[in-house]
Amino acid sequence: MHARVYPSSSGEARPWVGQGLVLAILYLVLATIVALCTYNLDRIANTPVPLGLQIHTFTYNQWNVPITTLLQGTTTVALSGPLTNDTNSLSDLLYKACGEQDAACAADFLPATNRIWGHVAKAFVSIPDFDQPRFQDRSQSVTIQHISNLNGWNKATAQFSLPGHDMAMTCMIRRASFRRKSAPAATPSTIDTLAFCSQRTFDPNWVCENDVAPTVQTYAIQVNQGKGVYVGVTPRNQVHFNPGAVATLTGNGTTLLETIPSMDEYGAGILSMNAPWDVLTVGSCTTFNKATGLGWLMKVKGLVTMTWKCNSLMLTNAMTLWALTLDLTAMQIVYLRRSVICCGPVYMAKNVVGLVILLVAFYGNRNLQTLTTFLYISPSHDAGFFAYCGPAQLASIVGIMTGTLVQMWFNPRLVTQTWLLLVFSLLNGVLVFVLEAFVLPSLNHEVPGPCGSPTATNCIAFSMIEHTHYLSAVASCGVIVLAIFSVQWDAKRSAKRSVHTHIDPTHSLLRYLAVTDLASIVTSQRGLTKVVQRGDKELVAVDAGVLLIKNMVEVSQSAITRTSNLQLELIYRHVPFAWLQTYMSRAIGSVLVVHIHDHILLQRSSYQYLGDILTAREDEDAEKDDSIKGYLL
Repeated sequence: MHARVYPSSSGEARPWVGQGLVLAILYLVLATIVALCTYNLDRIANTPVPLGLQIHTFTYNQWNVPITTLLQGTTTVALSGPLTNDTNSLSDLLYKACGEQDAACAADFLPATNRIWGHVAKAFVSIPDFDQPRFQDRSQSVTIQHISNLNGWNKATAQFSLPGHDMAMTCMIRRASFRRKSAPAATPSTIDTLAFCSQRTFDPNWVCENDVAPTVQTYAIQVNQGKGVYVGVTPRNQVHFNPGAVATLTGNGTTLLETIPSMDEYGAGILSMNAPWDVLTVGSCTTFNKATGLGWLMKVKGLVTMTWKCNSLMLTNAMTLWALTLDLTAMQIVYLRRSVICCGPVYMAKNVVGLVILLVAFYGNRNLQTLTTFLYISPSHDAGFFAYCGPAQLASIVGIMTGTLVQMWFNPRLVTQTWLLLVFSLLNGVLVFVLEAFVLPSLNHEVPGPCGSPTATNCIAFSMIEHTHYLSAVASCGVIVLAIFSVQWDAKRSAKRSVHTHIDPTHSLLRYLAVTDLASIVTSQRGLTKVVQRGDKELVAVDAGVLLIKNMVEVSQSAITRTSNLQLELIYRHVPFAWLQTYMSRAIGSVLVVHIHDHILLQRSSYQYLGDILTAREDEDAEKDDSIKGYLL
C-alpha cells in the first residue's frame, strides 16, 4: 500500500510562522506573567501592608467567632447576697482556653464564669443615673445567661434579666486601655478587660446578641481580684464602629478609653492582621449552628495592616525562567521561525531549572493559598490584582512546564505534535488558575487554628487549605497524563492512516543522526516533511528542527552548530559597532559547525568565526524564493 504524500511544488511558500514559534511566544507570555506576579508578591511578602478599613457585618464579609469549646450557662445572683471571696477577674473570661470540644474543661470553668458575671451584676448597684434602676434593687435576683468560645481570646457575652421585666442588660468583655483625663501625661494607661453593658429589650431566645442603637448608653465595668468597679459611661457609637478613636467615659470622673491593637493570625502565622479594631464588637447568633461551630457573627470595623510571610517566591528564579524563555523564544524566531518543533520544551526537558521552579512553587503553595483565600473571603479589602498574583504565578509555571514534562516523558524522542502541547499548556494553565483563584478559596471558611506567635489574639485556620494546597498539583498532573496519552493516541492514529511520507534511510539527516527511520526519534512525522521536485526527482525534505534532538540548530543554509553557541551568535548580531563585533568574534574564537550544501547535510565539519556565520545568514535572508528554507534533504 502506497503512503499518502502531501504534494508540494518548488514554488510553494512555507507558512511565515510555524507551530513551534506560536508555542514559544505563549511560553514567553507565561514567563512574563510569572516574573511580574513574583515581583509584586515579593513587594508585599514579609512586609506590613496597610489595607485600610476592614468591615465585618452580619451579612457582608462575615467573621465567624472561632470556637474551640462552647461554654453556655445560666445562673442566678441575689443582689443582696454577700460578695464571694475569690480572686477572679474578667481577664479570666477573656483568656480561658480549652481544647477542641473539651466538655470537661468547660464544665470545670463554669463555676468561675458564674462568679465573674455575678460580680458584674452586683456592680450595677453602684452606677449613678443607671438606665435600669430595677437592677439596683437589692431585693432582686438577677438571672444571667452567658456564652463563651473558650479559644484563648474569648468573646464572652451575657444577658442579665429580672423576672417579669421587659428590659435586660447585655454585656460583652473586651480588652481596652484607659486612664484618667486629669492624670499627668506621663502616667501610663491601665490595660485590662472590661465588661461593656447596655440596656436591651429582653430576648427570651437570647444566645449572644448585644446590638443596640448608636445613642444607647454603654457602661464600662472592671472586675479584678473578685471586685467589680464602675469605670464610666459613653454612648455606644463612641466604642463601636469608631476604630482608632478615643472614647470619653463620664459618670465616675472623666476617663479616656481606647482600643488595644490586636493581631489575628491565619494559618499558624503565615498571614497576620494587625489592627486597632473597635473597642466593642457586636454579636449575632441568629444563624448559629452548634454542630458546625459557624454562625456566631461579629459586626466590627478596623484599620488593618497585613503581614504575609513567604520565603519561597524565588524572585531570582522567576527572572531566570523569564530570561531563559526569552532566549529560547529569540532562538526560535531567528533560527526556527517556521519549524513545527518548539525548542523550549526540548531544551528545558534536558535540564532541571524549570522542574525545580515548579516543585518549589508547589511546595510554597500553602502560603500563596492562604493569601489568596484571605483576600477572596475578605471583600472589604481593596486587594486589587494581589488576589490573583498567586494563582497567575502558579498557573503560568504549570503552563510552561506542561510541554516540558510531556517532552521529558518521551525523551529521547522529540514530541512533534506541537499543537497538542499548545492546547494542553493552555488547558493546564487555565485549570490551575481557576482552581487557585476561585474554586479552592470558595471551599474555605474560618475555624480555630494553631498560633504561630504567643502574642496573637485570634488564631484562625482556613478549613480546607490542609487538603487543597496540593490539589492543583494533582489536577495538573492529571492533565499532563492526558496530554501524554493524547500524543500517543495521535501518533498511533497517524501511523494507522499511513499519512507519513517514506524517507529513504540514506537521507542526509538520518545519516547524520545515525538512524534509519525518522519515526524512531520523533513521536509523529506529520508536518515534518514535504515532497519537493528537484529536476526529474521527487525528494523528501525534513524539518531542520529535528536537529534539536542532538542540541544542534541550522544557523544558515550552509552550516549547523550546537545550541550552546547560539547565545553568542545572537549577542554578536546585535552588537552596534563593526569594530566591536570584530573584537568579540576574535575574543570568542571560532566555533565548530557541520556543513550543509543545497539543503543536504554533509559529513564534514570545520571551525568558523561568528562573523562568517552571520554573513552567510544575512545573504540567505535576502533570498525570497527558497520554498524549503528550514528543511534538509
